[in-house]
Amino acid sequence: MNRRHPARSGPQAIRHQQLYILPTRYGFAYSIMVLTLLVGALNYQLNLGLLFAFLLIGIGQTVMFKSYANLLGLRLEVLPISAVFAGEHAAVLIRIENTKNISRSQLQVSCRHSPITWLANLPPWETQDVTLRLPCPQRGLVTMPRLRLESTQPLALFRCWSYLNSPQSLWVYPAPEQNPPPPPSPIGRNPSIGPTLSSTNGQDEFNGLRLFQRGDAKHAIAWKHSAHGEQLLVKQFQSPAGQSIYFHWEDVRDLALEPALSRLCAWILAAHERDQDYGLELPNAHFAPASGAIHQQRCLMALAQFAPTQ
Repeated sequence: MNRRHPARSGPQAIRHQQLYILPTRYGFAYSIMVLTLLVGALNYQLNLGLLFAFLLIGIGQTVMFKSYANLLGLRLEVLPISAVFAGEHAAVLIRIENTKNISRSQLQVSCRHSPITWLANLPPWETQDVTLRLPCPQRGLVTMPRLRLESTQPLALFRCWSYLNSPQSLWVYPAPEQNPPPPPSPIGRNPSIGPTLSSTNGQDEFNGLRLFQRGDAKHAIAWKHSAHGEQLLVKQFQSPAGQSIYFHWEDVRDLALEPALSRLCAWILAAHERDQDYGLELPNAHFAPASGAIHQQRCLMALAQFAPTQ
């Protein structure tokens, strides 16, 4: 299969050796009907029956060649795919180009675990884009699954199909936590020089108290205020505008792996939205404080492919 359909970038034209064709259930019923008519006409020596049987055989052959020609010569290309978060659907844009002076009808595009997308009509010498919704339940670098292009037109007597292998991959980032707590420590620790304060005046501004959430650092708990009630309270701090902040794996290590990555992802998205410089420290990677779309992409890619060390 991979020899007939190698993974190549750019547009790929469908050739003769890449097409497959079989009768549909209506095609099998049509064949049985024609065979019965032919046997009956031969048995009773009915010339009119033979003429009608051979006419139906000729129609069946014509439909088969038309079904084959409906896909032959089409050019397909998978366009660049944008990254998504785990649990979302990736929008896979597929460009289909008609390189012949014939109209193509009732094209179906699908891939593993995705619903079928229909293209009703593709006029001669025109190009159209179709979108597949590919579910992405897990984070990581996902290889584009094999695409299937098929059609049963005309008359739905034969099903003709072909495959497209694309070398494209898409990044699936961890799903960001909904309503995450702020980073538990107001202290920005630079792993190369040890703990340092993140603000220019030596400490961040106190920003009130909130209820304790799983994963909060113990040193952030307001023990004196918590002693007056039945619930644990945590101190909140706010960094002055323009100051950088570090997100550390140590701050979320009490959580399970996926919830920890989801919290780091939410912190990164929030810092990027504030246009604040931030750094990321993982056991196997370190990113110095910076901002911008490229820095955000690098940090999220590191979270997507993160694997805990033994």
